[in-house]
Amino acid sequence: MFSIAGRATAFVNAPITAVLRSSTGNLVQADGAVIPQYSQATLQIEVQALSTQDLRQIDTISQQADMRAVYLNAPVRALNGPLQLGGDLLTFYGSDWLVTQVLEDWGNGEWVKVVVTRQDPAPAVPDPSSTGAA
Repeated sequence: MFSIAGRATAFVNAPITAVLRSSTGNLVQADGAVIPQYSQATLQIEVQALSTQDLRQIDTISQQADMRAVYLNAPVRALNGPLQLGGDLLTFYGSDWLVTQVLEDWGNGEWVKVVVTRQDPAPAVPDPSSTGAA
């Protein structure tokens, strides 16, 4: 079904290539630092602005985040803090986007509509040798 709909909408909103990083859990370092672990795949996605109905469904009409609706044919998980699941990331338009909510899910990874939120780039870690610190 996704492939049929995708062909029909490709003339108006062409699919783009994205990188999906699916969360596989966390690695806890000896010092207690938590490092997220991911598996990676390249795939085609369709990106759209969130509709009014989408905004009502996620109940964040007044939120100031940069969010999009994304359609893709892969199993993805939204961030679920209490269950410590998800945190899948998509990379497109030169940014990382966190999957924050699944709006529609058809079949076993046949296609899914998710809400993604643009993530700020990680702050640059200063190089101690360039600051004169020894």
